Amino acid sequence: MKRLGIFFFFEKQGYVDDFIVYYLNDLVKNLSELVVVCNGKLSEQGRKAFERFTDNIIVRENKGLDVWAYKTALDQYGWQRLSEFDEVVMTNSTLMGPVRPLQEMFDAMAEKPELDFWGLTIHHGAEGNPFKGKHIYDYLPVHIQSHFIVYRKKFIQSVDLQKYWDEMPMITGYTDSVQRYESVFTKMFADKGYEWDVYVNTDDLKTFTDYPLLVCPARLLRDKKCPLFKRRSFMHDYEAYLNDTAGEPVRELYAYLRDHTSYPLELIWSNMIRTMHPFDFTRNLGLTRLIMPTAQDASCAEKVRKSRRIALAMHLYFMDMLPQSMDFARNMPPETDVYISTDSEEKKRQIEQAFSGLPLNSVTVLVVENRGRDVAAFLCDLAPHLKGYDYACFMHDKKAIQTKPGSVGASFGYVCNENICKNADHVLNILCEFEKDPRLGILCPPFPTHGLYFMNMCSNGWGPNFDNTKQLLKTLGLNVPISGEKAPLAPFGSVFWFRPAALAPLFDHGWKHDDFPPEPLPQDGTISHAIERVYPFVAQGAGYYPAEVMSTEFAVSRCDAMQAYASGLIRPLARVFNCTTFGSAAQSAIAFSHKRHFGMFRFYGPYSNSRRRRTRNWLRDRLPNNVYWGMMHAKRAVFGPHGAPYEE
Repeated sequence: MKRLGIFFFFEKQGYVDDFIVYYLNDLVKNLSELVVVCNGKLSEQGRKAFERFTDNIIVRENKGLDVWAYKTALDQYGWQRLSEFDEVVMTNSTLMGPVRPLQEMFDAMAEKPELDFWGLTIHHGAEGNPFKGKHIYDYLPVHIQSHFIVYRKKFIQSVDLQKYWDEMPMITGYTDSVQRYESVFTKMFADKGYEWDVYVNTDDLKTFTDYPLLVCPARLLRDKKCPLFKRRSFMHDYEAYLNDTAGEPVRELYAYLRDHTSYPLELIWSNMIRTMHPFDFTRNLGLTRLIMPTAQDASCAEKVRKSRRIALAMHLYFMDMLPQSMDFARNMPPETDVYISTDSEEKKRQIEQAFSGLPLNSVTVLVVENRGRDVAAFLCDLAPHLKGYDYACFMHDKKAIQTKPGSVGASFGYVCNENICKNADHVLNILCEFEKDPRLGILCPPFPTHGLYFMNMCSNGWGPNFDNTKQLLKTLGLNVPISGEKAPLAPFGSVFWFRPAALAPLFDHGWKHDDFPPEPLPQDGTISHAIERVYPFVAQGAGYYPAEVMSTEFAVSRCDAMQAYASGLIRPLARVFNCTTFGSAAQSAIAFSHKRHFGMFRFYGPYSNSRRRRTRNWLRDRLPNNVYWGMMHAKRAVFGPHGAPYEE
């Protein structure tokens, strides 16, 4: 059979990941020719990757999405030349796999010669049309999904298909693409009498889900012999999964790939870490570490203690908290080297005397400049000593004296220490997590949500620190996904475990104490607060991923707290919004938040694009500090929020 393949590719840096090479390696076995259409940039590495399969590589302007990429290839060949092929396959880089030879699918569909066109999978449609704009139909029709669709010779030669593509208008966005192409193509041509089908028959799942490949991918791979799965599975909004499931689809998919296929999982990991926000894939894959209070793998722990270099870095300022700091260090393995910074010779003597009796490999105390607090001490003075260590922990004697009542600040310290260093076995279990997962770069406690720290949930932990963190990434030369809409998996409170290699781009920056503002230090929005949030992105830029860590005891408390927050908000919201599902409630709340507000602020909207936020930041950068804060306090006194840290 003479078969042409059209492969659509888009990646903002033009980098071709190995999962694409793996896919094409199998696909080209079933093709006579391949043409690759790249929207936007194609790197030299990317071109070399595609040249392994074809010389016909089209790099075009990033306009028209996948629709105009396919149209460009069709136009290049022309209908007369296209008619020489028995089949034309159109597919793209949103698919991963195969987990079984694609020849099985092509052979099976060849037994259905009556078909005019066919595809891999189907979307079962919806009663209403969820996409805004002009619709051909007032519902979402059943349709072949555009990630893999095949035209047969008689269909290619039809006037109807040729006219459809010749008259295709420019596609202006995703919604336009869905409305003009993916969701309507199948029905339009079925209504004209053309025959179609899909390889993966999911008729038995019509009442189960409208999108089987995303909602139950493991079931399709296992029971339906589906050879491919969606890259989007790993980056899909977890909230969207919760509309239809309890959040298990991606974990089931990964477990099936790991246990029942030979698909190289490293292909998934390398793409996730390079291109996806950890907030998405760590939740979808359930990568939060729950640490037991008793040792779980004695042999692994013994291996770590014997063959890995372990360090503890500490910045100690409050001598009244020295006993708590000693308890923290006492939980480290006896092979640990400890590096401590403080701000005076007197404190150094107290620390050396206190730590002299602890079972540790070595203790080094440094007197450092008292500027920049724990963050400056860590980067300027302690980090240079950590090079060459396999695993390290950083802590400081956190005393949130500015937070009232004092119990709120004390509980912040509890959140940090409970999850990072509950006891000696907890520490060994964390070290084993790093030992067993070479991609794990940093483990952080979850950000606190109690008391006034509830505002962390309102701003996804960013507060006024999104712009300065983004700028810091540019300064460090790191290009990784960052979004004000997604929480950084960062060590709020600056207590965390890490691989020194994962933070090398930050350590090698050449920090000086003069890079940090002098006292009195602002409560938020400084370079120190940006650094606190940049750690996970630095690790990602170095090829690792960040994750949260919780003791099992704290995880129970966290779960109960989240349920308390949810029920406390949902009950009153139910009187206002449609709360039959999480999705409907969220959409109603989002719609409300976008309504017109008052005066110059106009709209409430997403954090990263909020006009209120941008207006405030514009004023903050241009007005004298006392004038700006006077204006903000006046606005707050009248309109709120009252009694909480201010979200920039």
